[in-house]
Amino acid sequence: MTVSRFRPALILLLFVAARIPLLIVRAPFFDELFTSWISAKPFAGIMSALRFDSGPPLYYFVVRLMGDPPVTATRIVSLLCAAISLIVILRSKNMTAALLLAVLPPAILFAADARAYAMCAMFVTFAVLAVDDDRPFAAGLALVAAAYSHYYGVLFFPMLLLPRAGNRSAGGSPAGPPAARRRVYALVAAIVLYVPGFLLALHQPAEARAWMKFAWPDSLFVRPPIAIAIIGAIAFAMSIRVNRYALMVLVPLVLAVVLRVYVPMRFEAVIAAPLVLWLAESLKQNRFRIVLTTAIVGVCIIWTTLGIFDHANRPFDSYRQAAIWVANNIPANETVVASGYCYLETIMNGHTRVAAFPPEQGMHPGWRALPRPGLHSPAGAFFWISERRAPELRVLRGDRRIIEPLFINDRAMVALVR
Repeated sequence: MTVSRFRPALILLLFVAARIPLLIVRAPFFDELFTSWISAKPFAGIMSALRFDSGPPLYYFVVRLMGDPPVTATRIVSLLCAAISLIVILRSKNMTAALLLAVLPPAILFAADARAYAMCAMFVTFAVLAVDDDRPFAAGLALVAAAYSHYYGVLFFPMLLLPRAGNRSAGGSPAGPPAARRRVYALVAAIVLYVPGFLLALHQPAEARAWMKFAWPDSLFVRPPIAIAIIGAIAFAMSIRVNRYALMVLVPLVLAVVLRVYVPMRFEAVIAAPLVLWLAESLKQNRFRIVLTTAIVGVCIIWTTLGIFDHANRPFDSYRQAAIWVANNIPANETVVASGYCYLETIMNGHTRVAAFPPEQGMHPGWRALPRPGLHSPAGAFFWISERRAPELRVLRGDRRIIEPLFINDRAMVALVR
């Protein structure tokens, strides 16, 4: 095998070695259960459900075409999208960027995740490379597809105004309108094509996005040790230079922070391609590029390894423990009433008769419904699963008696209500 072939083979090996184990050992995450719930609906049902939740429909449509796959099989869609992103960067002959993408922890995590982030990142990758080739309309179509996969894709629309590297268009002077006008036309076309997406977003409730916080998502991936984080931050700071890819990263980042939709790991997964291209282009001009590249790759590999072992040894989420207890201990012919995040966990973990309380929880199980004034408890005796300090408690205590919990852990409980 020649050296030129060995390098892509090694990068592909790193890609597979990091993602396949995580895909296997990671327990289904709450958001992935929502993917299974909504994707099991017909296409019209998906659109109807999204009016009460958040996000665009393209990813759910793709999963729907697969039938009703389990979460692990659904993750294959994300893995395939991630592989395509890597391959197109390899085909651009940018080995440093491909190497960095292969080991980038956010890209690794969401390649093993039954959510839309890897699909959105794939279309963003297409768009970045199309902008580099001075194909603004191709880039615009790719970003429209990215935005229909995940709303983060909209944040990249300004990228369409960037000129080709070196400010030259393919073949010298472009045919048709001048290059600058073509880029503006591409942006306008992308906005027009995405009008249905904007209209859908306007109809979706703000409460569905209330979970977004500027905080570390420990539930997704282990926090890197402080020493590793410091080494990585120093290596990154010493590597970066101002170049065109910096704008492709920083403009969407600023927009995400200003709009309060930035979520660590998730955002970096979508922005992975311009991020690694920014680093790779910067490292070309750095006399310490070998040392810095080695440090960044080493930090990523260590962090990813820790993350894989962490997921392999994590106990089930507290809500899932309660839902599994219900499935194993309450007869299938008994109706279970579920509140809050326990509702989705219960309907997706084996019990066949589950009623939402309040009823709105059944319309949008991906985010928590709160009791409205005038809400009454369900009739008759029933088994109830919810958080230990659920707001529905005050409704039940008004006219019912809650028997001592049948199951309880640090966050969830199952009780008999009479």
